[in-house]
Amino acid sequence: MNESQQLLVSELEKISIHLSDEIFNQLFQFIDFLLEVNQNLNLTAITDFKEVLFKHIYDSLIILNCSEFRLARRIIDIGSGAGIPGIPLAISSPEKQFVSLDSVQKKVKFQEQFCERFGIHNINPVWGRAEDFITISKERESFDLAIARAVAPLNILSELTLPFVSLKGYALLYKGKDYQSELQDAQKAIKTLGGSVIHTVPTELPLNYGFRSLVIIQKIQSSPPGYPRKAGIPQRKPL
Repeated sequence: MNESQQLLVSELEKISIHLSDEIFNQLFQFIDFLLEVNQNLNLTAITDFKEVLFKHIYDSLIILNCSEFRLARRIIDIGSGAGIPGIPLAISSPEKQFVSLDSVQKKVKFQEQFCERFGIHNINPVWGRAEDFITISKERESFDLAIARAVAPLNILSELTLPFVSLKGYALLYKGKDYQSELQDAQKAIKTLGGSVIHTVPTELPLNYGFRSLVIIQKIQSSPPGYPRKAGIPQRKPL
């Protein structure tokens, strides 16, 4: 391992995340492949190796400490982009099954290429929008956990995630430091979709790389039929 990789291992151990050398090697292979392909495909705006380690890998893996993640068996990552956080989580949790959903075809193809080349078999990259995939796939309320790290307001993320979550399951949404007013604005959407916020988990990333808040919503009632609404409507007319 180089110095930056060793620092990542050390910082994860400080928050009680201990992974095998094999898993770390696969995580580093993912970063190397991402940065290599990114030179031509523009998959991520973050291109510094050390910054990628902490803003993508460390940030993805902080949910390993959440009981809602540990108890889940089927997980969907909505708006996964280049496979973050889904692929790092799948590498770190080979006993779980993941679906990684994104609407940008080149990013999904990148995920497929990585998983095929490096033998990651517990994640299924899917090209499509949440609004369409939930109907086509018949995956409504079939996942223990839905996660979203995509940049969108909480009311929109709630509409795109909660319909996938089974009763008593969870949506885990990655937000920044100043999420409180956004959460207040999302109360109607969360309630409409059958959710209830149970807690938030604040985390400061190492090396002044930022602050992360995990908003955790439990599914306490079935989401009404018709949600999520057709593609584009949640963004144009948020609940």
